[in-house]
Formats: sequence, C-alpha cells, structure tokens
Amino acid sequence: MMQIDAIPLELKYRIKYPDEFIQALKKGEILATKCKNCGAVYFPPQRDCTNCGKSDMEWIKLDNEGEIMTYSIVVQKPQGFEDKGNYVIGIVKTKDNNFLMAWIIGEPKVGAKVRLTTDGYRLIGEVIG
Repeated sequence: MMQIDAIPLELKYRIKYPDEFIQALKKGEILATKCKNCGAVYFPPQRDCTNCGKSDMEWIKLDNEGEIMTYSIVVQKPQGFEDKGNYVIGIVKTKDNNFLMAWIIGEPKVGAKVRLTTDGYRLIGEVIG
C-alpha cells in the first residue's frame, strides 16, 4: 500500500446556537425552530426560514422516539475525532415526521426503534428495539 504524507489541516470555527437550544440540550430536550408562516421545521434551529424567507420562527419540542432510516459506522475519523473509537452516525425519523442526525448507541439496524436524548451537546439515539 502506498502512503503519501498530507499537509496537516486545522480548521476551527464556532457555531453560535441560541441559548434556549443549548439549555434544552443540557436538560435532555430536543428543540427545533418552526416557521410561523409556512410551517417548515429546522433542526438544528435556524433564525430564518430558507423555505419562505421569513424570520418569524417559534420554538417547538420534538418527539424523542423514532426509527433509524440509515446509518454509517465512522472508521476514518475527521480531524478532532482521531482519538475516538469507531462510532455510528444515523438519520432518525421521529414520530412527528422530522429527520435528525444523531450518534447511535447500541446495535444499529435500519428500521430499529430509538429513544432520542442528549449528552448535553449532541443528539444521541439509543437503540431500544
């Protein structure tokens, strides 16, 4: 196998989420924003609706149960995650019909039921059946 030395890449940026969103994550709640004009739902939350262009958003609490639609086992880690073991990222469709990306805990399987929670800063989907 041929190896090529790569130029180290370091990219750091901050994403400023609203305090309401961060506090909800710390309490294990999943909040999204919903456009009062067209009803589009955004997770993570957005200040403006990309569907209709309005800025009249409200906070809504999302259902904490759903099913895995697809998943990937991450073996080749991105920068900043090199020290982590392999992990699973999946797309979960909630009972209220929203699609969320979450770290999956347990044996991943398309169609498996998951309970969504947080660890204070990211969304976790725990396989329950």
